[in-house]
Order: sequence, then C-alpha cells, then structure tokens
Amino acid sequence: MNANSTTAQASLLASPFDKLSLFPDSSNLILVHLHEIIFSFIFYQISFSIIAPLLNKVIFRKHYTTIHDPMLKVDFDVHTVSMIQAIVSNTILLPTLATPMHYNVVTYTDSYSSMVSSLSAGYFIWDLTMCMRYFKLYGLQFTGHAVGSVYVMLLSLRPFCQPWIGRFLIYEASTPFVNINWFILQCNAKSKNSIPLWFNVVNAFLLMAVFFVVRICWGTFASALLFKQMWNVRDELPKVSAFAMMSLNIFMNFLNVLWFKKMIKIAKKLTKSAPSKLD
Repeated sequence: MNANSTTAQASLLASPFDKLSLFPDSSNLILVHLHEIIFSFIFYQISFSIIAPLLNKVIFRKHYTTIHDPMLKVDFDVHTVSMIQAIVSNTILLPTLATPMHYNVVTYTDSYSSMVSSLSAGYFIWDLTMCMRYFKLYGLQFTGHAVGSVYVMLLSLRPFCQPWIGRFLIYEASTPFVNINWFILQCNAKSKNSIPLWFNVVNAFLLMAVFFVVRICWGTFASALLFKQMWNVRDELPKVSAFAMMSLNIFMNFLNVLWFKKMIKIAKKLTKSAPSKLD
C-alpha cells in the first residue's frame, strides 16, 4: 500500500472529536487522542458511580437494593458498566470493519480507528483500576485480560495493526450475553426461578453460539491472518511490539477457550435448575 492510498482512506474515516485534541499537532497519536482516553475513563467511572446503581435499582429492584454484601453490589455495578461498554464498543467499531485487512499493519492509521482505540483504552484502563482495587473479587485472569487489553489499545496508537482494531473488538459482541447470564444467576439466587427457564435457555444458547463464533472461531482465524500479515512485512516490524502482539493474541485465545468451557458448565446448570452462584 502506498502513502496516497493511506491518506485517501484516512480522509474517509475521521474522529468527530479531532477538534477537541489537546495536542493536535503532535506526531504521537497517544497525545493527539489523549482527550478521548481521558473522556472515556471519566465516562465509565461516572457510569460505575452513578448510572449503574440507578439502572440496577430500576431494572433489578429488590434483587439489587437488598444486597448486603458490598462486593456483590460492586460486581453488579461493574457488570452493568460492562454492558454499557459493549453497546458503545459494538456501535463505534462498525465503520472500521470497512477498512481493508490487507493494509500495512505497520504504517496504516486513520483518526477514526485511533479514536476507537482511544475510547477502548479509556475503558480498559478503568477496568484495570477496578481489577486492581478489587483483586480478590476478579483475580489474576481478569486483571491479566485488562492489562493485555490496555497494552494492545495503546500499541495500536503507535500506530500498529490499526486495520484490525474493529475486527478484534468485535469480540465484545458476546459480552451482553455473558452479562445477562450473570444477572440471571444473581436474580435466581435471590428468588428461585424468578427468571423464566425458557429465557435462561435461550440466553445460554445465544451466549455459547456468539462466544464460539466471535471469540473461538473468528478469534483464532483472525490471529492466524494477522500473523501472516506481520510475516509478510517482517522487515518493517517493530520487533518488540510484534512479539508482544503475537503473545497477547495467543494469551487472549487461551483465555477465550477457558471461558468457553465455563460457559458450557453454566449453560448445563441453567437447563437443569437455577444455581445459586457461579463456580
């Protein structure tokens, strides 16, 4: 891909927040899009502190308001923020899917893809702070996922692998079903069979189907395609970034397999009875 084609594509995809940049003339994309990272972090912190508790009181009522365990209430609010982020992420990534995958992973960038990376980075930085603050609740797996996600989003602002931003963020398509599944478990724990069994089964089926397609099938295939692209431009690759990206992809795919096995166990439980807690 030549420089002219990169510029032409970049002109088609522009961040609506470009004019708000604190460092519009910087050559460092992280600085150019720092305002979006900060805005995103603040938005999700407000969502956790204010929006999520209000939504949970309205939607879940006594299932939320009668919670005595402060850690469970935190978990409730975090899952609600995760649901908000999934909706935002799955909406803003759509235009990036039109970016041809064959564009050079080392040189290609556009301000819209950079915006998607920045807004996602803001969320994952917030997520990482929550994992560290409540490490006993979320443990090493979720903390590791947050660290990897922050690194990948910031790495894409090198720029690196920007044509693939939306194609990896599409993993979030499974997140709403994961969260709904968690909410079902909590509601049924408070009041047995408060959620109809048919709804449990339908959501469990959609959860496994979407998770398997976007994270297992597409995730593995996309990683293989990306590795091939990186090999094709191996002489241009920043070696440390390339090694980190490949390692994180393998790590994320491994986590997805572990989580999919967990989904299968949950689905089996939901089809038999309403469990009181997640193993």
